[in-house]
Amino acid sequence: MSTKLSKEDVKSPDQVLKTLNQGFQWSQSHSKALIAGLIAFAVIGIGYSIFSNMAERKETQAQEAYFKFEKSYLDKKRDFEEAERNATRPPVKDAKDQPAPKAKASGDMDKDYGSEVAGFKQVMDSHPTSKAAQMAALNLSEIYMNYKKTDDASATLQKVAGQSGGKDLISFIVLSQYGNVLSEKDDCKGAVDQWSKVLSRSEAGFLHDTLRIKSAFCYEKLNDFAKAEELYKKVSQNSQDPKNPQAGEVGLGKDAEKYLRLLKLKQNAG
Repeated sequence: MSTKLSKEDVKSPDQVLKTLNQGFQWSQSHSKALIAGLIAFAVIGIGYSIFSNMAERKETQAQEAYFKFEKSYLDKKRDFEEAERNATRPPVKDAKDQPAPKAKASGDMDKDYGSEVAGFKQVMDSHPTSKAAQMAALNLSEIYMNYKKTDDASATLQKVAGQSGGKDLISFIVLSQYGNVLSEKDDCKGAVDQWSKVLSRSEAGFLHDTLRIKSAFCYEKLNDFAKAEELYKKVSQNSQDPKNPQAGEVGLGKDAEKYLRLLKLKQNAG
């Protein structure tokens, strides 16, 4: 799976330099009094610039380490999926000029993706606070889930969930996926906790209604029917206004109305 970083992830010392410049201009008539303060402020500005550049270099190194494993994973995944599709098609009469068929996945994770799993783990261990580590965790969790290793997927995402509190797309996806995995483990309380972090961010509005539906399912399992009903109604209302930034994909509002009717039936039957 290949995903880009957000603008907010790239820091710049421009504001510090601008402030220094303003301070310098003002100091023309107060030079003696400001010498010590200006030097101290310059040191802070230079320190920030160095720290920012170092952080960027570290992230670049992490991304370089990550992308080679991502490419290998996506190439293998594509070939396995192609082999699955080809297996359902009727055989070609004249296969002489046809390329050799792709091999299907064996069903053994170590045989299919052993080097990619090891590579993603390496990125996470070597660059634990990077965006590359978050992306590696997402791919690794996908592999684990495809091979029914839910506990491993959960443990992997837990390692990067703590640093996924930003406004960037990668953080939103990490928390959403962590909630999905916890839901698969029947840990609905944990799932709702993760999804609520995304729901609290206005920048992730495009994910909100989908996560509200998922959260409502979990609230039903937790027997909190009032909260489930509230969420279904919210999704239905949002769908009435296609310009609403929180409106989910087409048809999600009708799904919410259907689930709301089923919830009412369940309550009446109980």
